[in-house]
Amino acid sequence: MANTLKNADTQAKVAMWSVVSLALIHILWGAVVRATGSGLGCPDWPLCSGQVIPPFETAAVIEFVHRFLALLLTVGVVWVLVKAWFGQGRLRQIRPTVLVFSVLIVVQIALGAVTVLTELPALLVGSHLTISMLFVSATVLGAVQVQNQSLSVSALPKWRGIAALFAGLLVVVSGAFVVGLAAGVACQGYLSCDGGSGFSRMLVEVHMGHRYAAYVFAIALALVAGWRLRVDHGGSKWLGVLAIALLALQITIGFAQVRMGLPDTLRVGHVFTASLIMATATALFFWPVTRQADQTQEISAPVTSPSESAAPDPA
Repeated sequence: MANTLKNADTQAKVAMWSVVSLALIHILWGAVVRATGSGLGCPDWPLCSGQVIPPFETAAVIEFVHRFLALLLTVGVVWVLVKAWFGQGRLRQIRPTVLVFSVLIVVQIALGAVTVLTELPALLVGSHLTISMLFVSATVLGAVQVQNQSLSVSALPKWRGIAALFAGLLVVVSGAFVVGLAAGVACQGYLSCDGGSGFSRMLVEVHMGHRYAAYVFAIALALVAGWRLRVDHGGSKWLGVLAIALLALQITIGFAQVRMGLPDTLRVGHVFTASLIMATATALFFWPVTRQADQTQEISAPVTSPSESAAPDPA
């Protein structure tokens, strides 16, 4: 029985981290679809130009690969969902999280179909990307739960974590609509909106709103990452280092793509790095804090005899 549960837990860990990896790859390829203008490479759904196998055209192949990755991701989620309800091990303990990302992928599939059939309206494109980011966050939460069998966040300064997650959500939503509305070069300054004169006021506001949300998120996440580096003596403190490195990379890509006129490579990199930051921020907030040094000190404390322990504590 013990071996069965151990095998089930191992399978659960592999399955959850595989789903996280597929979700990130799916977002990466979705950014490629957007950057190359291949969103209507398959103008119908679920077939591609009425065929199961897409026509051998660049846009159709790029879009079809995106759909195929979505299929693989859906299969992974269904497997996790079935195991959570009918299997054994840790997946049964995280049913609420599994249910959340299962619902999100259903919404995502429906949005993807409607987005294609209505020829990529900005509102649906932005919503599609937003749900993708939330899906990544939910799957990372599930993977952390399965990996650690814990959700120990009691030691985390709540205002920092809540501020970081809320600001992250604002960045995701605003960034999705910057992409959907093609507002990426509406502003070309660093702190102000230099060069935004050729765009409507709405596009300028969407662009600057995304920037301000990104500034707040960067500060909040840096505070959480710094806290993790300061107090966490376990192996998970690398999450703090990774978060800070990804923030620096994302800010660099963000300004570079605006100044260089949104080259495709940087557009793809910006969206993919955003998904990595979302995943890292979720893990950073929910990964249990380990205080290895404190535990070692308690274990190595000298054992006193009854007579010695009877002495009053001068403190």
